[in-house]
Formats: sequence, C-alpha cells, structure tokens
Amino acid sequence: MNLTTVEYAKQGAIAYVTLNRPEKLNAMNGAMHQELGEVWADFRDDDTLRVAILSGNGRCFSAGADLSSGAPTEKFTYPAEFPDITQSHRVFKPIIAALHSHVVGYGMWIALDADIRIAADDVSFWLPEPQWGIATIPAGWFPKIMPWAIASELLLLAERIDAQRAYQVGLVNKVVPQDELIVEAEKAARRICELSPVAVQGMKESMVRASSLDYSAIDQITDYVQTRVMNSEDRKEGGRAFADRRQVDWPGR
Repeated sequence: MNLTTVEYAKQGAIAYVTLNRPEKLNAMNGAMHQELGEVWADFRDDDTLRVAILSGNGRCFSAGADLSSGAPTEKFTYPAEFPDITQSHRVFKPIIAALHSHVVGYGMWIALDADIRIAADDVSFWLPEPQWGIATIPAGWFPKIMPWAIASELLLLAERIDAQRAYQVGLVNKVVPQDELIVEAEKAARRICELSPVAVQGMKESMVRASSLDYSAIDQITDYVQTRVMNSEDRKEGGRAFADRRQVDWPGR
C-alpha cells in the first residue's frame, strides 16, 4: 500500500493505525478515507494480526472532516460510503482507540468505530456541525452507546465535553495521563492477544450484527456465531489446556 495520510505498522499480533495529517490536525479527506478502508481490509485479512490500536499523529486525534476549502454553500450530497469504514469492511477483530486532545466532528465517528476507547486526560469531544447547518453523520449511533439525554447534549447543544464527562457517560472506557495513553492501549491489546481469537472475534461479530436487529434475529445471529465458535479448534484447545492445567496455545481457527 502506498499510504500518505495514514501510518500502518505491524508489531507481532498488534496493528498500529495512525491518522497522519498532522499539518491539518488529522482532518478526514477523501484520501484518508480511502486509505483507512485499505488498511482495515488488510488488518481484517492478515491472520497474524489480532488487534489494532488507532491513534492520531501530532497535536490532536482528529479535527473532523477537512473543510479547508470551506463549507459547501450550494447543494451538497455526502457520498453514501463515507461514514462507516470498519463495518462496511466487516472488521470483526477488536480495535482500540487511543484518543488525545481534540476529537471533533467526523473524528468522533472514526473514534466510534473502535470497540474500546482510552482517552488522555486532555481530550475533549465536540460536534460543532449544527453551528454550520450540518447534520452530524453518526447521530443515529449515539443513542446506541449512551443514554438518549447524553446523546442529545452532544448532538443538539454543540458544546464540548471533557475527558471525565466522556468517561461518566460511557463514551470512553478509561482516562489516563497523556504520557500513558499508548501504554494503556498496548496493555489492553496484549490482554486481547492472550484470549482466543476465534472467541473474541465471534463476540464482536455478534455485537455488530445484532446492534440493529430485533430479539428473534439476535437469537439467530447468536446461534450462528456460537455454533462456529463452539466447534472451533480454539474451543477444543481451551478445554484441553484447562484439563491439563497448562497455558493455552490458541490455533486461531
């Protein structure tokens, strides 16, 4: 891959995905969207990778969509494929977001793509779109991950919330000093690498596929995934290791 707006590195079973337009505060443009799609597809298909850490280079995680040419003043249509990168590529491996400084607008949507969000204590979240007459793309997702009233606070008031408030309302899993941000993300990544990849990815797949379904459909998804996981080599190895009182050696299939 010839990447200009995203850095992509592999260290053992961990992929490091870094937004890399620091001169533009990692604002999302078409090139970054395309490259992130390529990166997530490679991460999905590389069987040696188990988890990804998503972060941003420079002064902030992401300042949102790149409006350096100005906001549109005439009729504007958002590309249908633009919002949902990891789900459109069916990425069922865990993604950990390491967030610092500003997480703004579209940057929040990128952060919401992650399964676990760890925030530096200097982080702030902001959805300023209503100030410019724009409807925030991921608005429909917010009530899925936080109470309706909190989602309304973010979406309708267009005011910033800091790290502690984000933690209180469930937007992030943990708040740490900025110099410990990547260390904490790596700690979580290493823990994931200790677990069965088949089981972990099955758990995420169940959550993703069931997030917008009714209960009967959720039961069908659960049966589908559980049958695959329970008949996997990982499940058999886990049972043998438990019986033999030894460390597990996950086959990953």
